Amino acid sequence: MNHDFLTLVHRLERAQALQNERFNQVAGGRSLPFGGGFAHFRGEAHPLNQALGLVAAIDEADLAAVEVFLGSPTVLELSPGADPSLWPLLANRGYRLHQFQQLWIRPLVELGGIRPLPEVRVAAPQEADLYNRIVCGGFLERDDWQDLEPPFQVSLSVPDAWGFLAFVDDQPAGGGMLGIVDGVAMLSGDGVMPRFRGLGLQKALIWARLAFAQERGCDVACAGTAPGTASQRSYEACGFGAAYPKVEMARG
Repeated sequence: MNHDFLTLVHRLERAQALQNERFNQVAGGRSLPFGGGFAHFRGEAHPLNQALGLVAAIDEADLAAVEVFLGSPTVLELSPGADPSLWPLLANRGYRLHQFQQLWIRPLVELGGIRPLPEVRVAAPQEADLYNRIVCGGFLERDDWQDLEPPFQVSLSVPDAWGFLAFVDDQPAGGGMLGIVDGVAMLSGDGVMPRFRGLGLQKALIWARLAFAQERGCDVACAGTAPGTASQRSYEACGFGAAYPKVEMARG
C-alpha cells in the first residue's frame, strides 16, 4: 500500500475517532481505547455502539474484551488502514459484512470563490432540540419535524464541533454537523426535509461548513456517504473525490 495513502488514511481515521470520542463523552457514554481508536458504548443496543479508527494490530483477547464491552451486536467500522492481521481474526470469530460506506475528501486550500448562502447559519447550543428534530426529519423522510422524537440527541456543546441549520423563507429546512480535529474538517449528519429538497440546500450546507473550516485553518475536509446516494452526488458537486471505502463488520 502506498505510504502517502496510508498516512492519509491514518490521519483521517484518527480524526474521526477523536471526534466521535468527544461526542460520546458529552453524551455520557463510555469508551474503551482499542486498536489505535475507540470502542464507544451509549447504552444497550444503542445504534451508535461501535468501534472505529482501528489502525493498530489487535489480538484475540483485545477483540473479545471489546465484544463484552459493546455487547450484541458488536460493530466494527474498518478502513484500508486496518492492520491486515484483523481480517482472519474477524473471520474466525464469525463476523459478517454489515454495510459499506464511501469516504470523500477535498482540499481546503482553495474554495474557488464560493461563499455560503445566507439561509445557512451555525446553530446556537440552545437550538439543539430544533437541530435534532430537523435533521431527524430529513433522515426519516418526514416534514412534520415538530412531532418527531429523534432516536438519539446530538449535543451542540461538543468541543470543536458545530451544528449548521438551513432555512427557506425563515422556516428550518435542513441541517448538518461539522467537527474539526488537527486540521481535518469532518462533515456529517446531513439532513434536508423532503418538501425542501431540490433547492440546493445540502450543497449550501456543505459550502457553509467548508468556508467555516477553512477560516479555522483546516487543510482537508472529509465526509462519508452510502454508495450511490443523493448525498454522494452533492459532495461530488462540491469538489469532493473518493478517498477510500469503509466497511462495517458485525457479530451477534
